[in-house]
Amino acid sequence: MDGQPNYESYTYEELLQARSSVNKEKYPENYQAIVTLLSNPEFVAKQQEMEEQRKIVLKYSTFGPRVLASIIDGVLFVLVIYIESLILGFEYSPHDKFLQSVNAVQLSLYAIFMHGFFGQTVGKMLVGVKVLNHENEQPIGLLQSLRRESVTLLLNVIWVILSIVASVMVYQGVEDLSNLVTTILIFAALSLIWGISEFVTMLFSEKRRAVHDFIGKTVVVRI
Repeated sequence: MDGQPNYESYTYEELLQARSSVNKEKYPENYQAIVTLLSNPEFVAKQQEMEEQRKIVLKYSTFGPRVLASIIDGVLFVLVIYIESLILGFEYSPHDKFLQSVNAVQLSLYAIFMHGFFGQTVGKMLVGVKVLNHENEQPIGLLQSLRRESVTLLLNVIWVILSIVASVMVYQGVEDLSNLVTTILIFAALSLIWGISEFVTMLFSEKRRAVHDFIGKTVVVRI
């Protein structure tokens, strides 16, 4: 070995691994350098503190996994609404606003029950994250899960109502739909603002908590 590695840049776990793997007969200087560092209380304490901080950062770095979990659950419920359409005799279309709004309500209810009983949806189970109480990081219950999902559920229910009202007005041949269109546009803007605020707070808040986590007093962690 021509040069000695910079062991001071190693983490505590990496140093322990290096000590067990280095050939101390062939590379006595390297082995001694590792042992010297591991025998230094200040160095060890600093490295262990840095390692704990890294673990904490990783524990709450859940933005990517949560987005992936949402995609998985979304795909799952596309299959659910498609099967329901076949059973109930509806023609499924991804452009059917009523079916999609009903599916969104189903997805919200699914999230409430899955988080309330298991702390995870199927998507979260697959990516390895879980919803916990923010204060003590213990499992949440159904009521806390409902509070966490309350705004999203309300928005989705309103979309269903607006879809029904629009269908009825069109069926009855109402010509002036300007008030309905205005209402839908305003509500669409509010829904968009809500969605953007969720992503922004998840990206920049401590522990990657979204707005609904603050409402529900929850936090999502890697497990």
